[in-house]
Amino acid sequence: MKLTTALTAAFATTTLAMSDQAMCQKKNAHAVQAIQQFCAKTNIVAPSSYASAGAHVGTGGPHDTKLSITAVCSPAQWVPQQYCLSQFYNMCATGDDVGDASPRLYGSGAYHCQTWNFAVGAKFGGL
Repeated sequence: MKLTTALTAAFATTTLAMSDQAMCQKKNAHAVQAIQQFCAKTNIVAPSSYASAGAHVGTGGPHDTKLSITAVCSPAQWVPQQYCLSQFYNMCATGDDVGDASPRLYGSGAYHCQTWNFAVGAKFGGL
């Protein structure tokens, strides 16, 4: 009985400790590729043509991933690489079973002028 309790506790700890990146990888490898491709650029600003074009990985399947940042910030705001990675990984990790997530608002200060879009499969909508 004690062994079962110990194993259950160890499993729960491992699951809780799983990073957003690891959880996203488990759900959808295309999502991780799209995030890494997009966030590889270290000088992203929003709005910009790069941010609004985003990244797309896949060839038409249910795990295809499209992400972007649309913005109305004035002046344009820098998106640090660390935040680019962590926020998109969190969107994927907390999204549905393939990582599809609702858009989120971000931006510096109280002015949330950036819309972060993360869509999987046929749910690309206006992305």
